[in-house]
Amino acid sequence: MEIGREIFWNVGGGARWLTYALMVITLIVLYVGLKKRYSMWKFAKGKCAPFDFSKRLWERIGYFIENGIFHKSIMRESFPGTMHFFIFWGFLILAIGTALVAFQDDIVRPFFKANILQGGFYLIFSAVLDAAGLVAIIGIVMAIWRRYVTKPSRLDNKTDDAITLVWILVVLITGFLVEGARIASTRPDFEVWSFVGWITSYLFLGLSPDGIKITHKFFWYLHMLISFGLIAYIAYSRLIHIVTSSLNMMFRGVEDTPRGAIAPIEDFENAEEFGINSIENFTWRQIFDLDACTRCGRCQDLCPAYATEKPLSPKQFIQDLKAEWERATSGIKNEDGIIDNIIQEETLWSCTACLACQVNCPVSIPVFDKNIEMRRYLSLTLSKTTPETRLLFKNLQQKVDPYGMGKRQRTEWVEGLDIKNAAAEEVEYLYWVGCVASLDDRNRKVAKAFSTILNKAGISFGTLGQDETCCGDPARRCGNEDLYLGIAQGNVELLNELGIKKIITTCPHCYHTLKNEYPQVGGNFEVYHQGEFLWKLISEGKISVNPSIEGTITYHDPCYLGRVNRVFEQPRDAIKKVKNGNFVELERNHDRSFCCGGGGGRIWMEEHHKRINHARMDEAIAISANTVVTACPYCLTMMEDAIKDKDKVETMKALDLSEIIVKSL
Repeated sequence: MEIGREIFWNVGGGARWLTYALMVITLIVLYVGLKKRYSMWKFAKGKCAPFDFSKRLWERIGYFIENGIFHKSIMRESFPGTMHFFIFWGFLILAIGTALVAFQDDIVRPFFKANILQGGFYLIFSAVLDAAGLVAIIGIVMAIWRRYVTKPSRLDNKTDDAITLVWILVVLITGFLVEGARIASTRPDFEVWSFVGWITSYLFLGLSPDGIKITHKFFWYLHMLISFGLIAYIAYSRLIHIVTSSLNMMFRGVEDTPRGAIAPIEDFENAEEFGINSIENFTWRQIFDLDACTRCGRCQDLCPAYATEKPLSPKQFIQDLKAEWERATSGIKNEDGIIDNIIQEETLWSCTACLACQVNCPVSIPVFDKNIEMRRYLSLTLSKTTPETRLLFKNLQQKVDPYGMGKRQRTEWVEGLDIKNAAAEEVEYLYWVGCVASLDDRNRKVAKAFSTILNKAGISFGTLGQDETCCGDPARRCGNEDLYLGIAQGNVELLNELGIKKIITTCPHCYHTLKNEYPQVGGNFEVYHQGEFLWKLISEGKISVNPSIEGTITYHDPCYLGRVNRVFEQPRDAIKKVKNGNFVELERNHDRSFCCGGGGGRIWMEEHHKRINHARMDEAIAISANTVVTACPYCLTMMEDAIKDKDKVETMKALDLSEIIVKSL
């Protein structure tokens, strides 16, 4: 018997034309749904920063292949990653197999002039398709088990979820029933390669030959109808994420601007209002983000605000905005705005801007870019902020530092140190000290330690002394773009006038602002963080260090050094050079590191509910750390406060990277 099978076996020629007719209808229904969705995406009135999809196109495609096709980002969590991988690859292979079968039909085959579904290829083809279908069923069962049995708190179940899962499962099962009935009727030995269908065929062997054919025909038509129905359903259900998530990976996965850089307000001088309080004023890409969200909840699991009982869930934040968008596109107008109606003010101010949600989102959805627009509306359009933020803005306006201490106290820490003034003498590097290291007593020790190391290494450097001001980061991340621009433009003008080219800083927030946001106002500098620079000095032999830090050492990744600017290994490499004990990672590290709670302007605000720095310190206590090393003044402050609050002063200490290096020279 020839190895192969007849297309449209047992269902006759009429089924062929019905299939093609239904396929056309299905594609029309799908097209109409996608077209409607497209018009909803275009609902946004807000101007979008220029976006050229063709720019870095191959990088975008590569990112999608790596993360969309091969699931790198999704597989960060094993169970849901494997579940989704099974469903995706099972259906992808089945879709390819179905297309190959269609190409062998008498109507289509003349255009392809090849009959490949025969002989050895058919046997392999049958085995692969059965394996794909089985894997897809396992994936669906895993999804049902996870969603309705184990029920992780981050998942919310909607009717559409159950409909989709059951629908897909029925499509897969009926496909195997069709195959099983066909094999039971024809019973060729080579069909044992269709191993699932072969096993399924035993369900029908008790029927008469005519009964098997009638059963086959019934399941064949049922399978065809529900399969086409599922395809048509894509544009009207959560299955739309097949389209939106894939596109969003290509829109957002390859970042057009530096990660974490806030987009400036366009036409700031002529804008009638600042920020956003209406859904239609978001850009089309921000609207698309809302539709791309799959409600997986990974952002929520990694959010420090949510973990410490603040009224912020990144998932719910996106879903609330999405619901508002869907209401608006259906013709329901919200005259009262988003803030305090859809998103509460306290929710907006709870965010630490740590980007854990964005960086760990499987489909690359940013959250803070939407939050900051509403903070801008509060700060600039309504002049409505928290009491602490009002004081912060006042201090920055009057003294150009968050503390309101003034320029005279900025240089108190330099007493007894040989430090040049870069405003008066030519130096290779400007050490941008930052407000916290200049004015906070504890962090002044970091400035002294870092300067001592630079002198020891023979680096030509200087500071701006009393001419240094805040970089503007606290104002910008609290929504006061006007105040930020005034500070930033003044700093850029001074630095350009002095001919400064290279800058080093010990603060990741200054580092990020100077490196990634000052180019927006004409400041293009070569900027280094101490984590990069210290390792450079060690690896080049410009300083020599000895193992001297005893006990168990761990490292807390500052968000704006690690996750945002991807500086992970250099600080760790430096720590390992000076440790004389064990280096142990905290439970959450690198991209999944847990924020200290000080970012996004939060260090200048009161914290309610459980404290974020306490949650982070619990991880250090769990590994019996004696020394918590960090490389950020905010983090150092927060870690020290947590050690005191936890009554661990006798056994634990927090040190900056510069401090452990200077101890080991």
